[in-house]
Amino acid sequence: MRNKTTISIAYLMIGLLLSQVAVAKALRSPVQTGNEIIIAKGDIPTPEKYQKITTQYMDYTVKNINNAIEQLNHLKQSLKNNDVRVAQIAYIQAHQYYETVRPIVIIFGHTDRIINSRSNDFLAGVRDYRFKGFHLVEYLLFDQQNNQATLNAVDELLMNLNDVKRRVETEQIDIVKLIQSSADFLEMILETKLAGKENIYSDSDLTDIAANVKGSQYIIDGIIPFLPHSTSAPIMKNFNKITEILDSYKIKTNEYKPYDDLSVKDKAVLFSVLTQQASLLATLRATLNLDVYYKYQY
Repeated sequence: MRNKTTISIAYLMIGLLLSQVAVAKALRSPVQTGNEIIIAKGDIPTPEKYQKITTQYMDYTVKNINNAIEQLNHLKQSLKNNDVRVAQIAYIQAHQYYETVRPIVIIFGHTDRIINSRSNDFLAGVRDYRFKGFHLVEYLLFDQQNNQATLNAVDELLMNLNDVKRRVETEQIDIVKLIQSSADFLEMILETKLAGKENIYSDSDLTDIAANVKGSQYIIDGIIPFLPHSTSAPIMKNFNKITEILDSYKIKTNEYKPYDDLSVKDKAVLFSVLTQQASLLATLRATLNLDVYYKYQY
């Protein structure tokens, strides 16, 4: 009799536990019914009023990639003429054009890892077979001064850049991702370039900082008409302050002094203003009420 009672109690406890699990599961995963189910969508349709902006930016991206390709071809020709200094300038300008649109390239898969990997991304450093692209060219051209190896690396880089260009020419970016990229540009500066860690062989991080700022501001210039003045005013003030500092290091159009010339004071000011700016740009999606969730009718 005792055994039957014990078994009955055990079954009762199991039943209670199962009912609690069912309730917990229902609380965690409620059944959604009706006509307003919210579904996350990876590629958000761009509202018509923003479509001109996104189209123009993709054209801008293609233009800058073309400019980078042109400079790399100029680099090749300069090396064939044994004009190393001109080739080095061409590298700096090619990478500058790429950095002007780099966050857009990153959106389209892992291409940036191939085109723009740095030696410190790998345990084997410059000996790693995965180290290639712009910074391999930079290493061979500035550090090793190996013309033939540089030419080989440039040929591979050109092949990949032309691949990216064909991809971008057929793609479209949605407004949500584009606005997010405006902040991504500045995060890139804060993470690597402001510490001089991007172009360690050519010492040209100031040039790339200017390129990232330019790319970010190009996006913001497009959406300014849709922003309230209270939002746009501090953003434009920050851009003006950043540009003012960078202009003091400008040699001529699109050319800047070496990163090592950046003063401690200016570096600190740039860090402060860029951090504030990245934070402001990260709020724009909410300001414009651009959702990543849409309601679909069934």
